[in-house]
Amino acid sequence: MAVTETTTQSWGSRLGDSVKGVIAGFVLFILGFPVLFWNEGNSVKTAKALDEGEGACVPVESIEKVDPEMEGQLVHMTGLATTQDVLADDQFGVSTTAIALKRTTEMFQWVEHSKTEEKKNLGGSVTKTTTYTYTQEWLESAVDSSGFKEQGHDNPGFIEFPSEEKRAANVTFGAFHLNERQIGRIGSEQAYAFPTDFVCRVERVQRQGSVIYVPNKQTRDNALNNRDVASQARIGDMRVKFTVILPHNISLVAKQRGDTFVGYLAKTKKKVDLLCDGAKDAAEMFEDARDANAMLTWLVRLGGFLLMFFGLSMILKPLSVLADVLPILGNIVEMGNGLVAGIVALVCSLVTIAIAWIFYRPVLAIFLLVLAAGGIFLLWKKRQAKKAEAAPAAPAAPSAAF
Repeated sequence: MAVTETTTQSWGSRLGDSVKGVIAGFVLFILGFPVLFWNEGNSVKTAKALDEGEGACVPVESIEKVDPEMEGQLVHMTGLATTQDVLADDQFGVSTTAIALKRTTEMFQWVEHSKTEEKKNLGGSVTKTTTYTYTQEWLESAVDSSGFKEQGHDNPGFIEFPSEEKRAANVTFGAFHLNERQIGRIGSEQAYAFPTDFVCRVERVQRQGSVIYVPNKQTRDNALNNRDVASQARIGDMRVKFTVILPHNISLVAKQRGDTFVGYLAKTKKKVDLLCDGAKDAAEMFEDARDANAMLTWLVRLGGFLLMFFGLSMILKPLSVLADVLPILGNIVEMGNGLVAGIVALVCSLVTIAIAWIFYRPVLAIFLLVLAAGGIFLLWKKRQAKKAEAAPAAPAAPSAAF
């Protein structure tokens, strides 16, 4: 089933909205500068901290005893992370000795999807046709159906047994104890193995392998309803999966303090505190950390550029709305706005990045400034070409008579 909704917005209303958006666009554009500047500084400080840490790191062969000579040193260790803590899910009656116990719950719900088609009209108004369709899907978060366009697609609005995760408070690493932050970074999840005598505390559930299917409340309250939830799911049904993190080998790079660890504070005021699952040597761990730092840096660079791009697009939006009196002209102006916003955002991003890097690596800064200058030159050439096209052709000189 589908519902179609058609609305028309006048040219004046669109123009007013676009003018209001100029302020928000200006804020987004300005925000891009500190974001990019901070990101470059953070990236360089992190990279220098990793270089310093790798040079200071001392490999420790055994974790079975605390070596007083390593006190205050940045150490690399590999060994078994284990615990005696029993983690329990009281609602379902699941319990195990593990580093982590995670319950993931999905509920069968109605989901509203919308697709909008926009048509510009002569005079600047816009007609929007939105089609709403509905599907039933398993989702981990509750979907509020109160705002759905079509009636008859009602969801419970909440999940009776929401997802949750519990972590052990005491995890040992040989003769050492891991801190809460390190425990939280241990991964390597696997499906929980239900014991043969397991009895779920939630009534009338069905279990298939590692999945527990929980009928909706209406079904559970009806003793005569024996519906197979796995094959005949209805709105409000839930499927619950349990995963655990069992004791396993990890690798750690951190500063030894007594029988535990803290982050190593580098000269750049960035902390080095690395942990990964499995056995890895220090070189691998530092290389992985550098890769993660580079990835984060590029993601924030992209984010800063997009802040500037969308901000400039909003600032220029009134121009395209004004031109929409003739839809073809409006489309041309809108394309031009996008091109200008993209080039200006790129130039501003490169200049900001270059200025930030001047404090750290001047050679790279100069290279980025050259790229930015190239962008400015392209803008200037484009402007000159437009002027040349707009200039009237000079009259031809009369030929001399002989």
